[in-house]
Amino acid sequence: MFKNKSLAYKFSAAILSVVLVIFFLILFYNYSISRKLILKNVQENTKNLTSSAINKSEGFFKVIEKITENVSYLIRDTDKTDQELKSILLNVVKNNNEIYGSCMAYAPHKFKPEIEYFAPYFYKKGVDLLYENLANGDYFYPNWDWYKNPVAQGKSSWSEPYYDKGGGNKLMTTYSVPVYKQDTKSDSIIGILTADVSLSWLEEVVSQIKIFETGFAFLISQKGTIITHPDTSYVMKESIFSLAEKLQDKDLKKIGEEMIAGHEDFVRVNSGFHKSKSWIYYTHLKNNDWSLGFVFPENELYADLYKLNNTLVIIAVSGMLLLLILIIIVSKRITRPLHSLAIVAEELGTGNLNVNIPMRKSNDEVGQLNKSFIHMQSALKEYIKNLKQTTSAKEKIESELKIARDIQMGMIPRNFPAFPDRKELEIFGFIEPAKEVGGDLYDFFFIDHERLCFAIGDVAGKGTPAALFMAITMTILRAETQVSGLEVSKAIELMNNYLCKKNESNLFVTLFMGVMNTATGEIEYVNAGHNYPFVIRNDGSITELNKTHCIPLGISVNSCRNPEKITLGKGDTIFMYTDGISEAFNTEDQQYSIKRISETLNNAGNNNPKNIVNIVVNDVVNFSKGRDQSDDMTILAIKFKGNAEAELKQEKFHLKIKNSPECLASVSAEITNISQIWEMPPAVINKLNLVTEELVLNIISYGFTDQLLHEIVLDFSIKTNSIQLTIIDDGKEFDPIAKDKADTSSEINTRKVGGLGIHLVKNLTNSFTYKRQESNNITTIVIHY
Repeated sequence: MFKNKSLAYKFSAAILSVVLVIFFLILFYNYSISRKLILKNVQENTKNLTSSAINKSEGFFKVIEKITENVSYLIRDTDKTDQELKSILLNVVKNNNEIYGSCMAYAPHKFKPEIEYFAPYFYKKGVDLLYENLANGDYFYPNWDWYKNPVAQGKSSWSEPYYDKGGGNKLMTTYSVPVYKQDTKSDSIIGILTADVSLSWLEEVVSQIKIFETGFAFLISQKGTIITHPDTSYVMKESIFSLAEKLQDKDLKKIGEEMIAGHEDFVRVNSGFHKSKSWIYYTHLKNNDWSLGFVFPENELYADLYKLNNTLVIIAVSGMLLLLILIIIVSKRITRPLHSLAIVAEELGTGNLNVNIPMRKSNDEVGQLNKSFIHMQSALKEYIKNLKQTTSAKEKIESELKIARDIQMGMIPRNFPAFPDRKELEIFGFIEPAKEVGGDLYDFFFIDHERLCFAIGDVAGKGTPAALFMAITMTILRAETQVSGLEVSKAIELMNNYLCKKNESNLFVTLFMGVMNTATGEIEYVNAGHNYPFVIRNDGSITELNKTHCIPLGISVNSCRNPEKITLGKGDTIFMYTDGISEAFNTEDQQYSIKRISETLNNAGNNNPKNIVNIVVNDVVNFSKGRDQSDDMTILAIKFKGNAEAELKQEKFHLKIKNSPECLASVSAEITNISQIWEMPPAVINKLNLVTEELVLNIISYGFTDQLLHEIVLDFSIKTNSIQLTIIDDGKEFDPIAKDKADTSSEINTRKVGGLGIHLVKNLTNSFTYKRQESNNITTIVIHY
């Protein structure tokens, strides 16, 4: 959406975006620093307020502690009578306004042996001083914490706040001092001297502490019980932990644990007492391990900051609106002439080169752009004029190149099968130029009834010069080899000398040329600097014709040596190719390579020429996928199938295979071929197929313990009304005739595994013999018909 907007819009949006980002960075920085400063000041102010309340509270509790401990010395120094004891307690309450009541709670039988419990207690009620023995009635003081804890701990302590129902019936706390007979604590305790303090004064002290509008202070005991709070329903009825559970506030619970542990901190909670985000400062009273907390809502803490930020936002928005208006005015003045030039550019784009371009006298960037448009208009007119002429010439050249390609491809034999009436060979070729025309070639033709001439070549270079040189090469190839009785070496020599004449372009051609005798399979060949062909034998083995007899043709006269000869057996194939195959590259700049050609041919097996060529071409195409073809690709494959007339006279056939299950197919194909030549009955063919497959499969499966390739030789021979097969292998010694007779009488599911294959061979053959000779197994079978 943004890319379709006007330049003025983009200009305004870009500037405003930068200004907006800068403003928000400043605002964010100011907000962050201000928050920290406000929080720091509030924390310091809160500590000051707290310090005053703490000092007042701790001073009060220290006075009570001192008075009570001094009185404890009076009581333990001498044995006191009932009246003396009461007089001491009365004076303590009467003469100390801070003390609400005082009690000397004796341990059982410690006051007098005949009296089990005795606890005289004086307390204030209005202006009166009242007396009560806490040992009377339902108030059983040994069960109360103010008595139990000092007895158990052996030291003075403040009790948890409580309502003294048996005494003053008010919320108070008690300072308890254990009294011993002597100074040492090793003596048994005689009782607990207490001073009760009403907490009303403490509530007033805490309630007077105000922070912000709704902030407040609260006090909790050492166990977390709420002692003072603005909401009186919490006092002595809730603890900070029960309140945290009701509010489902884990932070408040953690704060309660920190407070009763005597820690001090300033923390933030999500809900707390305010049920909204708040800050709590807490500290503890040293006398009794109570904790004082201050709560104030976060929105009040940062109220002034929020107001300041809102004001800044209003100012910023107003400033940006003014800036936007100014940008629009300026950008319109700048972009108006650009808009006019955009309309002109659109007209030029549609081909209207005569559109009127308005003149501008300014020398700024827009004026320079205006002059550039005028120059571009003139240049485009001249370019279109030249382009029309160039396009016309290019179309003519392309048409001529297409005709040249058709002529060139017409010179290459591409109709297959090439010689449907010749059963002794099968040929297939493939050629794909890298450009419209190329320099690769292949050709094949009969010189006479028995001799087939074939060749494959690659002219150095590409395009039209290479195509012309290729056409000349093919022409003189046919011309020179058609001479009756001409030798291969002589034909190559004449071709080379001809191509060397008037070769001003210094072109040359690599060429592999051969002449095959289709009666015998013998090939006489010359390799003039070409890639080495492969020979694929009938048994699947592959060899390379790695001999070069002369340098490429067209370089130097009289440079060839004597030719070589090779004989193809029945089913053998010669595979020839150009370097466009071996030197094809993939997207990672890896070369296809001669090694990969060999591996692909090995996987293709003894197939027909068409299938072999297609397998190799498809593999090259897949290898080079995503990469443009860089060179012409050409392949020629010729398979020698044998002289049909000679085969009819043949009485023996010799076949070699490797110890691989994939070779069973070639064995079956050979048996089919033999059966047709020898005209065997179908029943004999089936028997021979079954027996051969069983024996060969046993040798492949169990005859060899290593992972190497071995040869298995099969010799077929025909006699009067019988066929004989001898199988020779160099596997481990195994006599199939000595094998135990197979179990054919028992139920199938109870029979012993093995032996049925040998049993089948014995029943299908008329003779079955075995011998071990020179580390070879020799098995012979005969089938009559």
